[in-house]
Amino acid sequence: MRRRTLALRASAVVGAGVLLAQGAAFGAGTAPIGLTKPVSASRTNLDPGRMYSSPAFAVDPRNPMRIIATAADLRSRRCEAMRSLDGGQTWTLLDAAPALPSYPSCSQSQGGVVQAPVAFGRNGMLYIASGAWDDQDGTRTGGAISVSRSANLGDTWDSTLVYTARGKTGEAAENVRPAQGLVVNTTTGSDDVVFVSFNITKSGFTAPNAVPAVPVVAVSRDGGRTFGAPVDLSAGQFDAAPVRAQALTSRTTVTLAPGVTTTSTTAPAAGSKAAQPDQAANFGGSNARLAIDKKGTVYALWSSGASNITPAPPAGRFLSKSTDAGKTWTTIQTMPFSYDNAGPRFAVSPSGVLHIVYQRNPKPDLAGYGEIYHQASTDGGKSWSDPKVITDDNEKDLRGQYIPNISVAPNGRVDAVWWDTRDDPGIRSNDVYYAYSNDNGKTWSKNQRITDQTVDRRVGVWGDNYDITSPPGLTSANAYVVIGWDDTRNTFDNYTIGINGERGGGLQDVFTAVEQFSIVGPANNNTARVVLAAVAGLLFVGLVLLGVAMAAKRRTGAPAPARAGAQAKAKVG
Repeated sequence: MRRRTLALRASAVVGAGVLLAQGAAFGAGTAPIGLTKPVSASRTNLDPGRMYSSPAFAVDPRNPMRIIATAADLRSRRCEAMRSLDGGQTWTLLDAAPALPSYPSCSQSQGGVVQAPVAFGRNGMLYIASGAWDDQDGTRTGGAISVSRSANLGDTWDSTLVYTARGKTGEAAENVRPAQGLVVNTTTGSDDVVFVSFNITKSGFTAPNAVPAVPVVAVSRDGGRTFGAPVDLSAGQFDAAPVRAQALTSRTTVTLAPGVTTTSTTAPAAGSKAAQPDQAANFGGSNARLAIDKKGTVYALWSSGASNITPAPPAGRFLSKSTDAGKTWTTIQTMPFSYDNAGPRFAVSPSGVLHIVYQRNPKPDLAGYGEIYHQASTDGGKSWSDPKVITDDNEKDLRGQYIPNISVAPNGRVDAVWWDTRDDPGIRSNDVYYAYSNDNGKTWSKNQRITDQTVDRRVGVWGDNYDITSPPGLTSANAYVVIGWDDTRNTFDNYTIGINGERGGGLQDVFTAVEQFSIVGPANNNTARVVLAAVAGLLFVGLVLLGVAMAAKRRTGAPAPARAGAQAKAKVG
């Protein structure tokens, strides 16, 4: 009787454990169940000079097992595509290059840049936007923006010139770079509407009459085959004197060093723009980050900029929006001019909630210190939640967190990643950390380290007068998050740090890892295997106990009724 009861109870516990384990393994994205071991997406490139940027990602909405990654090889200056057919667990480096033959180079020597944003359109059409140039253009003058499209997951590409400054000289000369954003509207018309954002600077003008950079968006309404003239999102935004006054009065007063009583300044030439800083022509903007909601509304979050003004005013944040496939745009100022407005990344949830993450140094007197902040807007950017710190290390350690990225899953989960120095042993290194929110950023998970090895930045191009940086790559599906980064771990097979005073040496490969909220593909991650093994083990133990109980029942038969005396004795005892 006791053995049977114990067996039945054990079976019940096993059943409950199985259900709990299944809930953890296959539940609808409440908490992650495991992180896959990082793999190299660029492993088949054996070039001893390879130097990849962090990747950008896109998930095929028709099949979330299919993911495309893009990255620039910063030495060859070419953009390349990588493909996964198993949810990011293995990758193939594609042979075809998404570039125009006359504009083969794509990489940009600028910090914090996503080198080649990528997005899916309808019917599996794939798009990549990138800078485009050749040696004749140089890296900081001329150049162009291109979009490449593929109907076969990157096996072949058709490329289109979006905008070019090639051949422009004198006051017509322009600097066109980089491709800041790419989104695709799949709900309007009979073909994809493709949006690309980038910066244009009139490089033929210099101080004291320089022309500030402007953020622009170019739109294609025929699936990326042709693009219209780019629209300046900042046009007219600084015509109002109160807006300029807000920027000019936000400037920090220059404090002289101890013992210094005077500064040497040169008065700007009379009649120049520098002599009259309070004018709309001295204001522009840059870095338009694009996002699109499920209704097809496109948002562009950009930062203001200025020329010919000393000291330069801090940036303000502006939000441009189009509800008619880019035919018209409306713009509002979403944040005041502030030195805290550095480098926001932008995403929108399926329900229309806007999200930004950005780095901020709350102790500006301490170089290298920083934290990652999140804010959300539920009214189209008119108002925002209070800044919330999502990094959870001990602030007394004064570690740096910077260059974040953000993505939103179809189920509304908000994912964020960033570079983090909390594990730096003192060799100039960093790691990738991750956090997520299931309530639109009101609360965040504990930070999780994604990199399995700290990335040594004594080699590569992260620092040492290069500082060609990108945020960690990130894309979100309901079942998983794919995170990618540039990693120098393969350098040390063939390179000695500091030999001959060499700079920028070593290798950078693209590495990825998958944070799983439910099991993806064959479940090659340790935690998922442990969960499944535990479930199988519990089932086996339960079946064994149940078998023992049934065997005991067959040997002894049905239990005889207890005698009255025995019952009475049992009650007393």
